[in-house]
Amino acid sequence: MFKFFFNSGQPQLNQQEDISSWKSNPTISVTNNIQNEIEETLSFDGPPDSMITVAGRVYLYFAGNGYLGLQAEPEVIAATCEAVLRYGVGTATTRTAFTSPPVFQVERLITELLGVDRSFYTASGYIANQILIESIDGTFDRIFIDEASHYSLFDAAKRIRNPRCRPITFSHRNVQDLHDKLESNLQLHERPLIITDGVFSLLGTIAPIQDYVTLLENYDGASLLIDDAHGFGVLGSNGLGTFEHFNISPALANRTTQDSIDDFHFCTNNNSSEITTNLYQAFSLCKVVGGSGGIIPGSEAFIQCIKDRTTIYHGASAPASPIAAATAAALSIAAKGELRKKLQANTELLKRKLREKGIEVEDNPLPIVILTLGSAINMRRIQKELSNRGILVSYLPRYTGLGSQGALRIAVFATHTTEMILELTETLAKII
Repeated sequence: MFKFFFNSGQPQLNQQEDISSWKSNPTISVTNNIQNEIEETLSFDGPPDSMITVAGRVYLYFAGNGYLGLQAEPEVIAATCEAVLRYGVGTATTRTAFTSPPVFQVERLITELLGVDRSFYTASGYIANQILIESIDGTFDRIFIDEASHYSLFDAAKRIRNPRCRPITFSHRNVQDLHDKLESNLQLHERPLIITDGVFSLLGTIAPIQDYVTLLENYDGASLLIDDAHGFGVLGSNGLGTFEHFNISPALANRTTQDSIDDFHFCTNNNSSEITTNLYQAFSLCKVVGGSGGIIPGSEAFIQCIKDRTTIYHGASAPASPIAAATAAALSIAAKGELRKKLQANTELLKRKLREKGIEVEDNPLPIVILTLGSAINMRRIQKELSNRGILVSYLPRYTGLGSQGALRIAVFATHTTEMILELTETLAKII
């Protein structure tokens, strides 16, 4: 006999009811069949990498966002297993009590990479955005957000209780529209907070950060906050993200008025210039890095302020030790820069070959290609044809900025070979 325990609203079986009686219920059986079919269709049999197995078949994988391929790196997986054996699974306490060494190691690595004083590592990038925006509440009077920003930014902005801080959207990457919205909505002495993704992973675009900074220099007390989940590890001469891509030191972000004015400098075209705009950033470590969790880097005073103001630091467990160990291992490998160079080469190859086939692609260094090829029906056909030929790409049915027909999304990894990329581009050219 079997005992089953289900959550409220699910079938309840006591010790007198065995599995055979449960399966005899046709409604439950149909539901389970559908669930099983979904799981077989969508479940990976192994870590997502340049090649994956789904339902017993091997595919070339050009979807997802593990651009450096570290989620499948043996050294990262080994670090996870070692941490399980040494530290167990969960931390079993909040950050205010004891914390396992892998959590501190992640924070230390990020601190060293970005050249900041401290970092705060939390369970997800989604939560990191919430912590960051809530913690700087009181430093702004109005919120303006790119219409295509990630859901986590919208959710975090909506949690601000001040009714005047209801988020005002501006057109995607449109500096003029942002200017118009600022002029028409700001009252005298009000301080704006601009919120945006650094990299829009579902659109394959980069926020014009330098243009925003230039615009915001005209507004006293203005702030700019970015979610750099898809920029960190990809953009910038050292892979430090969107700020570095625009020659702005990441160390200038996440500071308080207690910090020295001498730190508010950056270099553009070899000319020193002072930034008066407050800069903020947070990002996920489960995208490019292939680990898990979210990071808020910053000055000593700023990170202490974060810990003092957020209930999450006091009330939530730290990221699990095995996950933190894997993330630390991935960060250490990423910091060497070899995989990023390979990713850059693969990105250039993919985009060049697509252009040679007459397919227009965005001219930027992102390992993401967004294609609009006719109607939604046609793109679903293309996706299915590619799948039938052993190649997986994503179809995005809807997202702000894509249009009603949606788009195909192709992501290239550092672990893709030249032959894999050529197979994708040749096959795609044949079926479009």
